[in-house]
Amino acid sequence: MLVAHDSGHDRAEAASAVSPRWSAPVVGGPEVSSPYLLTTAVFDGGEPMGPVFEGAHTHPDALLAWPHAGSMTLHTPAGVRRLVPGQGIWVPPGTPHVSGADPGGVACYTYVAEAAIPAAWTSLRAVRVGRALQEMLLHLDATPMPDDLRLRTQRVILEMLQDDPLPVLEVPLPADWRIQALADDVLRDPESDRSLEEWAARHSLSVRTVTRAFSRDIGMSFTRWRSLLRMSAATALLAQGRPVNLVAHRCGYSTTSAFSAAFRRVTGVSPTEYLRERSVPAPAGRPAESPEVFDGDRDRPPTGRFATHHGRGTTPTGRRMP
Repeated sequence: MLVAHDSGHDRAEAASAVSPRWSAPVVGGPEVSSPYLLTTAVFDGGEPMGPVFEGAHTHPDALLAWPHAGSMTLHTPAGVRRLVPGQGIWVPPGTPHVSGADPGGVACYTYVAEAAIPAAWTSLRAVRVGRALQEMLLHLDATPMPDDLRLRTQRVILEMLQDDPLPVLEVPLPADWRIQALADDVLRDPESDRSLEEWAARHSLSVRTVTRAFSRDIGMSFTRWRSLLRMSAATALLAQGRPVNLVAHRCGYSTTSAFSAAFRRVTGVSPTEYLRERSVPAPAGRPAESPEVFDGDRDRPPTGRFATHHGRGTTPTGRRMP
């Protein structure tokens, strides 16, 4: 299935750095055709090749967003989440969202027909997407098979879905329109050492206005929010294989020890422990220590290249059309 949420690395970076506007999301059509229960799209952040949905949009299907390699970013009205391999986010039908592969990442989108949604799965939730589940989904996407076998496999996959005991870091965003531009600026530049006073002055706001908005809208101080944002950005960089000292610098810390201490305060584990707990064994033929590098086409999942998922350029089974 050929699907993507952003056209190229520049757009992916922009999507991960700017909060969307949710007032009038585009309403998309269903991606799963009867009698099938689910289908999976794969996107590597390439150039667009077809119709697109710009900005926030919805689907009547549920969506499980998960990265196969590197990291991806998911925006919903609740906030921003960056996902690394092994992590997934369940997005219920009708939920506005914007998503894309981060640079070097391979993002996957599994759509689940409304009739097949597990009972009580009516809200956003973290889902564990281990290697076995990933390979089954990618196998269905790439392999022709009889309908009865495809449907049996899809039912097994749905039974395998379970909550992730290690939730994805969520960076909530302030609802106050006066603060949104400031938050977008910080999202774009997490390593900046500007103070709250400097950020407020940059946007012609008083410190009191900013402080009250963060406390009222997201229940935390600006300083704590920025620390959470930096750690979320750090998980994506770590998933790309960046060394910890570089990640520390890119996230605004002058020393690795200060960064590691801050990372532990937010996540409960060190950067190395976080990746170990989140790790998904690499497929045969690909080194586990290099998740962002594929061993030729053999190990790379089929990828699509048109922005924001559309999905009606495929057959009901998820196979590409010529």
